[in-house]
Amino acid sequence: MHRWLGLVFVVATLLPQATSAQYFGQNRVQYRDFDFSIVRTEHFDVYYYSDVRVASLDAARMAERAYGRFSRLLNHQYRERQPIILFGSHSEFQQNNLTDISEGVQGVTDPFRHRVMLPFTGSYRDFDHVLQHEIVHQFQFDVFARGQVGAGLSRLMAVQPPLWFMEGMAEYLSVGPVDAQTAMWLRDAALEGQLPTIERLTNDPRIFPYRFGHALMSFIGERWGDEVIAELLHGVAASGLAVGFRRALGTSLEELSNEWHDAVQRKYLPQIRELDKARHFSRAVLTRRRSKGALHVSPVLSPDGEDIAYFSEGGSFFIDLYLADATTGRIKERLAKSAFSADFESLRFLNSAGAWSADGRFFAFPAKHGGRDDLIIFDVSRGRVHQRIDFELTGIGNPSWSPDGTQLVFTGFSGGFSNLFLVNADGTGLRQLTNDRYAAFHPAWSPDGRTIAFVTDRGPQTDLTQLRTGSMALALLHLDSHTT
Repeated sequence: MHRWLGLVFVVATLLPQATSAQYFGQNRVQYRDFDFSIVRTEHFDVYYYSDVRVASLDAARMAERAYGRFSRLLNHQYRERQPIILFGSHSEFQQNNLTDISEGVQGVTDPFRHRVMLPFTGSYRDFDHVLQHEIVHQFQFDVFARGQVGAGLSRLMAVQPPLWFMEGMAEYLSVGPVDAQTAMWLRDAALEGQLPTIERLTNDPRIFPYRFGHALMSFIGERWGDEVIAELLHGVAASGLAVGFRRALGTSLEELSNEWHDAVQRKYLPQIRELDKARHFSRAVLTRRRSKGALHVSPVLSPDGEDIAYFSEGGSFFIDLYLADATTGRIKERLAKSAFSADFESLRFLNSAGAWSADGRFFAFPAKHGGRDDLIIFDVSRGRVHQRIDFELTGIGNPSWSPDGTQLVFTGFSGGFSNLFLVNADGTGLRQLTNDRYAAFHPAWSPDGRTIAFVTDRGPQTDLTQLRTGSMALALLHLDSHTT
């Protein structure tokens, strides 16, 4: 299959996919009927259902704000309103009838009809990033289509703009200059001598296009100014990649590649000395040789420090939950299998870690089951599920055990928002601790069990009336007084 076909559905994602294939036309199970309504703005038809009405009205404002910025920056206006389809959670997003959605896909833009689909994430900041990313794709497809919806696919197929160009532009315009995650990729590539050339970025499907494309577009914006991004988009759409870049930048792709490499090395190579120091007091434990697989994420150390529970593809195509020796990294057992299991349809390995009980007997983690997430309490000593707790929530994440092992706190998703919930270990006594539009992630108990720390965007930098969110910070929720 030609790698260009990956752009039939362009996705926004944060990590490489363990399984990246997309299957158009495949039947997908729908666990509920979505009765969509439409809010029509000047430039968008925003589709939503009643559960997410409040969040969707905010999303419509975000979309118009993004349109105003991108239309000026990219020197292009829509000729007709564009569709945006919103879902309340990732589980409901996976029930769409257009394309198959894997765990890491955060948004989709269809180049045929320019339809954007994405779920709410529980964080307006994160959601706004993905929404802007996908709206950039709408602009790109509309430019290629010369403003005629459905007419641009033949031009896309003729030009075949590489993924680093399309995704890098979308990331740069939605995130801005190189952020911490992209910088991490650049430092590692500089350290290992693996910084790809533009030729390799274009032709080697093993190179992840989002981060390096973001870095390259950031370099271009810093070097020539953001106004050149519009010239690149219109030039590539009209004349192809090489000619479009030559006309906009006055340089060849090879020369641009060399300049970019020089800039990255000047910035990051001086940091390698500090990175090398870390190797004297740290060591790799979970590796491909010892632990199989290339992906080892969301590790949690057991209370006695002897074991690590983590998610990995284990050299296969499915993400499962593993237990490994914390000293050697050797796999002890696979605790939960997601492959062909109706009980563990998907493990939330990208956005959630599990949690050990204080005595090390139980491990709690979320797993998709049907149209929602269940909280699984796994008895590690017996190698079986001890308790499966089903909630009337569209998603859950990052459970944390109370010090006495009687309760768990977790992030629950409903209506497009994230809030903190408390439940007894036997599944009774569900209690909602927060109830607002602020983000509420990664709860953790204090040793005395009276306070919960969590990550949130609430604070003086956030003004939700203006849909402006500040940076994430730590907050404390005092259970006795129910104050933060």
